[in-house]
Formats: sequence, structure tokens, C-alpha cells
Amino acid sequence: MDLNYLAFFLISFIPLLIALYWYHPNSLPTKWSGESFKNLSKLTPLQFIWFFILCFTLVYGYINLVIHQMGFYELFFTDIMLGNEASQLVVDEFLAKYGNKHRHFGHGVFHGAINAFVFALPFIAILSLIEGKTKKYLFYHFGFWLVTSIIVCGLISEFV
Repeated sequence: MDLNYLAFFLISFIPLLIALYWYHPNSLPTKWSGESFKNLSKLTPLQFIWFFILCFTLVYGYINLVIHQMGFYELFFTDIMLGNEASQLVVDEFLAKYGNKHRHFGHGVFHGAINAFVFALPFIAILSLIEGKTKKYLFYHFGFWLVTSIIVCGLISEFV
């Protein structure tokens, strides 16, 4: 299965860019929340590199959740790697017929929202409860993950 690796690489910058805005002291979400955070513009280059590596990992995980054709391909991956031409033929025929199905921005947006509610919200809520944070704190961080997941998954579905 052919993936657009340039798009994959470029989409990995999106969470970083959204975070630079979202957590900036003068941004609308931060002013609304009343919370104060470390200014991300003061991060060191090494911290930016780690941030990008984590964003790259996030986008890789989202690719497997958004592009359904990846799951079909993975069913036959071992056989294809072992040189089974019949498996390769099945995959090629399937992808020729259904390779572009559900590969549009709206479908990715749908999965991005689902992913945010299923993965990000429980983690943020648990941490907020443990740390005794307010609901506003929870909604602030969940808002970041919801916006980020929607945009990233939409772009993955459209371009990767």
C-alpha cells in the first residue's frame, strides 16, 4: 500500500503548531481558561525535537485508526513479505476497487472526533480528577486534543 510519506511528515508538524497557538498566554483558549502554562515559545531546540518525535508518533498511530485500507493490507502483509503472489493479487484487486473509499477530509474529521473522545478524554479526565483540577482545566486540554485530532485525522484521510 502506497502512503504519501511527505504528507505524513508535514502533518506531524500540525500538533506542534496548534500547541504553539493553544498554549500561548495571549491566545483566546488560554485567556478563556484562566489557566497559566509555560510559554511554549521558550522551549529549547532539544525540547522541540522531542515534541516533534511525539507528534510524529501520534500521527503514525492515527494513520492506522483512520485509513481502513491499512487494516485490510495488514491481513496479508506477512504472506506478501513471504512472496505469496496470490495474496498480493487479492490485495491489489481490493485496493483497485476500494482503495479510495472513505479517503476524504470529512471522514477523517469524524474519526478524529471519535479518537479524541475515546482516547484523550479519559486520560485527561483521570489526570484532572487525580490532581484535583477544575472542569475548566479538563475542557481546556480536551479542547486542544479535539481540535488537534480533528485536523490531523482529516488531513491524514485526505492526503496520506
